Amino acid sequence: MDTYKIMIVDDDPHICEIVQAYCEREGFISTYCHNGAEARMLLTSFEPDLIVLDVLLANENGIDWCRNVRGYTNAPIVFLSSHEEDEVKISALSDGGDDYVTKPFSPGVLMAKIKAHLRRVSTGRKEQLLELPGLTLDFYSQSVIMGSETIFLSKKEFSLLSFMAQNVNRAVSVDALFQLVWGTESLEDTRTVAVHISNLRKKMEIDPAHAERIVTVRGTGYMLVARGGGQSS
Repeated sequence: MDTYKIMIVDDDPHICEIVQAYCEREGFISTYCHNGAEARMLLTSFEPDLIVLDVLLANENGIDWCRNVRGYTNAPIVFLSSHEEDEVKISALSDGGDDYVTKPFSPGVLMAKIKAHLRRVSTGRKEQLLELPGLTLDFYSQSVIMGSETIFLSKKEFSLLSFMAQNVNRAVSVDALFQLVWGTESLEDTRTVAVHISNLRKKMEIDPAHAERIVTVRGTGYMLVARGGGQSS
């Protein structure tokens, strides 16, 4: 059985102790820190399988921290926050977060979410590659290799890209992408898909405003082009 490592980043010591106690009850190895600078050092030395991250850290925004470290880790990031505004949630999930839990929170619910994300990590530990002209998807590290460059993606970004890669050079509808990645019918705001596609383009395209790899198909959705070229908008 895998032993997972959980890193908790929150400026409230009481919150850290509660989350750590529940993690250890589940048999996880856990550690915590209280600010972004400590978290960056701990990220390298501890190499967590999952990160529980407060949106408001001392002297730093947790969402900014998340966005800045996405090039170094693909570990799922579960945000904790007292903010319930949709704008904050969208920003957190768009900039690399995988889940969002509002304070005050149920430790049991938080642990259920953590275990769900770790199950997905476990199923992806066996290395798998999908090779396409000009790019390779690594299902183990949730990254895309383009030439000599490896680009790490958030879980949802990689899910979107991998689904398009399995339908390469074919248009995929926004509804299909939304249902696959978020697991619900299109009753929520499907503009979330556009936000994640925009983030993918920023990471993968030479000129994101004139995309050649992930193109928009008007009236349908998006298409991953196996080779450069194709109309975009």
